[in-house]
Amino acid sequence: MRNRFKSWALWLSIGALLIFCVKEFAGIDISHTVNGLLDVLLPVLVAFGVVNNPTDKEHF
Repeated sequence: MRNRFKSWALWLSIGALLIFCVKEFAGIDISHTVNGLLDVLLPVLVAFGVVNNPTDKEHF
């Protein structure tokens, strides 16, 4: 279990999830281009953290 908390992919996905939630629920107004990019990129990063296996060092 501790290996999961040392994984950079886990922390990346948690950070992306927090940024996505704050952006959506706080109604932060940013440019249309950046908003579109974040709408695509942040869920992909969250999904990567969910499917990643930090106990296997050879594969993501």
